[in-house]
Amino acid sequence: MSNLRMPKLSAAQWLWLSAGVLLAVLLIWLALPRPTNVEAALIDRGEVRRTIVDEGRTRIHDVFVVAAPVGGELQRIALHPGDAVARGAIVATISPADPALLDARTAAEADSAIAAAQASLAAAEASAELAQRDQQRIARLAERGFASNAALDSANAALRAARANVVARRADVQRARTAAGRGGARAHAATPVRSPVSGRVLRILQESEGVVAVGAPLIEIGDPADLEVVAEFLSQDATLIQAGARASLEGWGGDQAIEARVARVEPYAHTKTSALGVEEQRVNVILRLADPASGPPLGHGFRLDARIIVNEVPDALRVPTDALVREGQGWAVFRIERGRARLRPVRVDVGDDHYRVVVEGLDAGDRVILFPGASLADGDRVRVAPAARSADRPS
Repeated sequence: MSNLRMPKLSAAQWLWLSAGVLLAVLLIWLALPRPTNVEAALIDRGEVRRTIVDEGRTRIHDVFVVAAPVGGELQRIALHPGDAVARGAIVATISPADPALLDARTAAEADSAIAAAQASLAAAEASAELAQRDQQRIARLAERGFASNAALDSANAALRAARANVVARRADVQRARTAAGRGGARAHAATPVRSPVSGRVLRILQESEGVVAVGAPLIEIGDPADLEVVAEFLSQDATLIQAGARASLEGWGGDQAIEARVARVEPYAHTKTSALGVEEQRVNVILRLADPASGPPLGHGFRLDARIIVNEVPDALRVPTDALVREGQGWAVFRIERGRARLRPVRVDVGDDHYRVVVEGLDAGDRVILFPGASLADGDRVRVAPAARSADRPS
């Protein structure tokens, strides 16, 4: 039996054979599944705080509008916004106004009324003189016994009635003169307008001298130390806010936020149209400064942003919201285990824009994948991308 011998290959054949083997290895390597580059984060413990923010306006809690108690000519108010006033201090003065000018016919009618009233007064005075002479004559007769007491009583009563009629006719003359603008109303004393409270002048509503009607608003007075903030929140956000919740006031013009507390949430919502033309239901939330004495010099109607804390967990096991994916009705994450992505269901609680509180399913130190794509499946090989390694540590 002859021995089998391997055929001798030439150098060119060995070269082609080696190239074929390398090509086969390359194809096999390319066919193998490649690890998916992912971003990762560590599960750690820290603060989870949810806040809601909306625009607000400052206002003084009690603003008193000082109105004109009488109609007349208001003298120019010398006060300016910001001036301090004490309770009972005179803030304005109202003098009787000049009578209104009358047209020719009305003036003639007024003159006729004055003449008629004067004629009635003259007649009343004449009747009073006659009644006085009659009373004196009957009184002398009564002293001599020639007149009865009844006649004397009747004369006395007639004299009193005549004198009363004179007083009434004089009042008619004065009334007619006043109606004609000749009553001397400017002779009456001016009426001072006093401040009902101590505080500062907020606005001068009627500064220049002029005629004002009864009840016309003149000045607004309030105490800037008694400041509060009114913020309009969406009704669905207002349901999350509780009285006493901590808050901060931002965007008021300073670098530091101002600490505040929610005083109350008004129970009535109003409709407001947004800048985009959408009707929204808004609720007024009233906030008070935590330390008014050290607060900035804010005034009435200043704009700012009110940020309210609706829930807060100071030391919670937290998972980034970017790592959560939906699994049925619950949540899940892709946890990195030995270079592979493992889908793990988790139970989470309240959270903020960045984190959710972990109730069950994860431990501190676990690595989870951020922004898992729809193509990522349970068991896929993964590799943390070098550019994303900054996220692979607690924040």
